[in-house]
Amino acid sequence: MFAPFLICLREGIEIFLVIIPLVVYFNKNKLFGMTKSALLGGALGTFIATITGSIMFSQVALLNGPAGELFDGLLGIVLAGLVLYSVVLLRKNKSFNTAPNQQFVSLSQKGVFIIAAITFFRELLEATLFILTSSNGSPLLVAGSSILGLVCAALIVYVVSRGISNLNIGVVFYILNLFLVGLGAYYLGDGLDVLFGSYVPQILKIGVFVYAVPSYFIMIKNDLKKYMNSDKIK
Repeated sequence: MFAPFLICLREGIEIFLVIIPLVVYFNKNKLFGMTKSALLGGALGTFIATITGSIMFSQVALLNGPAGELFDGLLGIVLAGLVLYSVVLLRKNKSFNTAPNQQFVSLSQKGVFIIAAITFFRELLEATLFILTSSNGSPLLVAGSSILGLVCAALIVYVVSRGISNLNIGVVFYILNLFLVGLGAYYLGDGLDVLFGSYVPQILKIGVFVYAVPSYFIMIKNDLKKYMNSDKIK
């Protein structure tokens, strides 16, 4: 049950880095209508993502035999590709800033509502896909672990945005990304094993190795190069 917690912690940080600094800014400047729009948008996005996730879980549970194996295998490969693109190649959210984004601040109440709804829906749906593949435990334990991850993410971003802690969110997110790459490697290996394990007995290990080694190499090499060129070591 540790995987759903870490996945939701990572996705939650992405969500709340957009929403919480805005809400803090709006409340500080007594823009309570904007705060209400952000919260309502987040609630709507969460509701839609929850309904969508529930439908996905219920439909997957109905798949048995070859159809279920085919779905599991293909989903694992797709999610491995998603991790590779968003974490390794795109390097999404490489830099972090807990100050409110002025582009969002300048939006109308309707714009803030839409941004909040889309942010919550996109990230929670992505978390649902990851959890769908990585967890075979009790639905209640999975849900509880996921909610705990989101709550912890909200608390982390809140204490940093309020200046209560000088925690480096970028470091936390980087460590979570390292974990996610490892999970992506497992997704690929497991997906290949489900589809082709009867033909190549060692394909799970091969898939994990082929995915993990280049991915970690790209991440660590680029970050070490950036660190060497920064002022931190001068």
